[in-house]
Amino acid sequence: MTWTSLRTLLHMHGLPTGQGYLRTLAKIDAGTEPLEGRTGRIQDALVEHLLCGMKFTKLYEVDKADLERLQNFISSLEPEECPAASHFPLALSEEELLNENSGTLSVVGIQSNDDGIGVVLSSVYKMRVREEIEFDDFEDPEGMRSRFDEVVGVKFKPIQLFHTILAPHHRSQLEIRSDFPHGMREHEAHTHQSVLKGIVADWGIVHLDKPVNLFPAVRRFYDDGQDGIVTDFTFSTTTASIKHERMMRRGGTAERLDQRREAYHLAGKEGLETDIRLFRITVEWPKVEDNLSFSPSITLAASGPSGAMNAADPIISGVLVENCIRAADYEFAIERLGIKVGLLE
Repeated sequence: MTWTSLRTLLHMHGLPTGQGYLRTLAKIDAGTEPLEGRTGRIQDALVEHLLCGMKFTKLYEVDKADLERLQNFISSLEPEECPAASHFPLALSEEELLNENSGTLSVVGIQSNDDGIGVVLSSVYKMRVREEIEFDDFEDPEGMRSRFDEVVGVKFKPIQLFHTILAPHHRSQLEIRSDFPHGMREHEAHTHQSVLKGIVADWGIVHLDKPVNLFPAVRRFYDDGQDGIVTDFTFSTTTASIKHERMMRRGGTAERLDQRREAYHLAGKEGLETDIRLFRITVEWPKVEDNLSFSPSITLAASGPSGAMNAADPIISGVLVENCIRAADYEFAIERLGIKVGLLE
């Protein structure tokens, strides 16, 4: 999880934090508060976070009877006998990940809660990482300096992903949530989604058609100035231009203004003869509870203004749900999306 999320999670359980992971661990080790009685709650919070933190989600319409059958089937599953399952909810070490097959998905947990019944699957993803290489690492450092301003190497670092296939109690859409860590490309997320959809197909309980098209929510979020704050969007104009506007954080704090109300944006719209056409948007819902800040967000992104030779609206098949520390954060965001798409009232 991100450091911001972990810091909030630790504060929720009364643990001190420092600047970054290492100083936080040192503070906890040196603390006078005993950890006994807290580790179980913290581990439960970690499991909850793994179900909802940084997910690329697709929704599939399923009738009630099939949804119940899926819940019963998922409940009957057992974690596999593998290192990932025995470690769950903790991650494998980098050395252990090097020995894992990156193309394998393993059932590591079955989770049942107030929101639904889900199966958690682990996989290994080779993250593309760029690192600067020092000139002194070469046999002829001065020669390299004369030829290049910098030298960058690319390596593939294995990281562990946790995906969830969830059959909700209170919604009629099966959710496939694939992990989406920073640095992953969207086409890779779609690949993971296809594999997970194939697993559902192999269960032989329900045939999943195309995922719900989420594109209608883009404009509806933009038009509803009372629903969250919009921090980022992209749109096309009748002047044959594409604009990407983003609201930065104010004064280095977490506070953001709403891009829908930003003066430059409003003035630009006034100069157009017709309305803008949005195809990407990020919405956040910042709130404070017990002096802790939470800010679940969603991003809906189409590849361009139109999906069929400028003659049709684009299709958005998945949503990026971020900054969800707890299940309640994720449920709030996905329900707001459901209302905007027309799935919920």
